[in-house]
Amino acid sequence: MMQRVYIDTNIFDYVALRHETYGKACKEILDDVGGFLDVSCSFLVPIELLGSLSEINIDIAFKALIAFFAFKLNLIDVNANVLVEASRIMEKTKINGYDAVHAASMKKEGIKAIITENYKDFKEIPKIEIVKPLDYKKWKQNL
Repeated sequence: MMQRVYIDTNIFDYVALRHETYGKACKEILDDVGGFLDVSCSFLVPIELLGSLSEINIDIAFKALIAFFAFKLNLIDVNANVLVEASRIMEKTKINGYDAVHAASMKKEGIKAIITENYKDFKEIPKIEIVKPLDYKKWKQNL
């Protein structure tokens, strides 16, 4: 059975940058998209991806964006309702606006698990299961 999850921007970043610590684990996660993982992302993810990577290398940013849109993803619109819910989440949790948009997008779609290295902020949001990249294999085996 496919697992419904939300994937945070940092997972795509780490693969694009071939990150020494997280790159391989994040690649394994992305290899499961459309197979084991039924993945949703808000449109904020490609915006963040393009923004963060373009500060490092424009060519990497472009290739990562094209690769992102090649994945079988449920893309969630960032609309007024999502932004209002994000502001409510920010008010309650004090997390940053971008992470609140991700959390509001998850809430909109009824998604309970996020794959991210950003444990610090998402742990502030009740009822969200956080799967860190280096814990992914173990999480997958325990399902």
